[in-house]
Amino acid sequence: MEMKDIEYVKAINDCGSLTRAAESLYISQPSLSMYIKNMQARLGFPVFNQIGKKYELTFLGERFLAAGIEILRMRENFYDEAAHILDNKIGRLRVSIPFMRGSYLAPDILPKFNEIYPNIEVELLEESSKVVEEKINNGEADIAIMNMPHHALNLDYEIIKSEEILLAVPSGHPCINQGKPNPKSSYPSIDLHLFKMDRFILHFPDQRTGQIAEAIFAEHNFVPNKVTHTRNIETAVNLTMTGYGISFLNETHIRHLKFGNAPRFFSFEGKPHYADMIVAYRKGRKLPPYIRTLIDLCREVV
Repeated sequence: MEMKDIEYVKAINDCGSLTRAAESLYISQPSLSMYIKNMQARLGFPVFNQIGKKYELTFLGERFLAAGIEILRMRENFYDEAAHILDNKIGRLRVSIPFMRGSYLAPDILPKFNEIYPNIEVELLEESSKVVEEKINNGEADIAIMNMPHHALNLDYEIIKSEEILLAVPSGHPCINQGKPNPKSSYPSIDLHLFKMDRFILHFPDQRTGQIAEAIFAEHNFVPNKVTHTRNIETAVNLTMTGYGISFLNETHIRHLKFGNAPRFFSFEGKPHYADMIVAYRKGRKLPPYIRTLIDLCREVV
């Protein structure tokens, strides 16, 4: 078994086809096909069953990949240890981050990081929040910057910031003058039930922000009259700015987004609602200095 064997098998399994796997590996499809053929002959057993253009792991292939992923993690652990011992300033850092977070964190963090570690290549893996966590678990990313998920997290993590979740209301809404000073928040509080006849623009239930909205509704015994779903934070806010409906936004996004006809932002009557922004990484991993530096920069920016 060679490292390239593991990496190529993993790519084909992840992509589901030889063509897409070859593209992800930056090699030609015929070269990858020939490599897999020779590899299977060398190993002495079939790794894949080919069904049309689709490649599925055999039972031995599944065991091969499971063992291979452990080997890749051992290699990663060794490189981390070497980085600590040698204060190595050459390497690669793969950061999985949702699109919205990446749009404003990367421009603030990466130039500063590059000044400290000019020879560390940072690879941004901008994904929907649904798959950010998966990138760590399958070894495709070193760290993930994300909201704390609703489910138990099988990763080690550090809280970067607890962010208040706010109600975004169109600037022309008749209820915007009913906000009250809130000593527990930087934003005025407002009764959610004032908007019982409004449309709410929400994220989907499989997104953490969608789950937060549902928890807020449940706590306030509130059922929205009409709902429009989107996976994109900017889409939700832009629709709010047109007067189309009410949306939710965390305070960090507010500080980094550029608004035209800016919505009015309110805390919730009673106690404010918060969500933790975290940096997550594989359990038990001893982070090398350059990853620790990036985490510190993230804390400074937010």
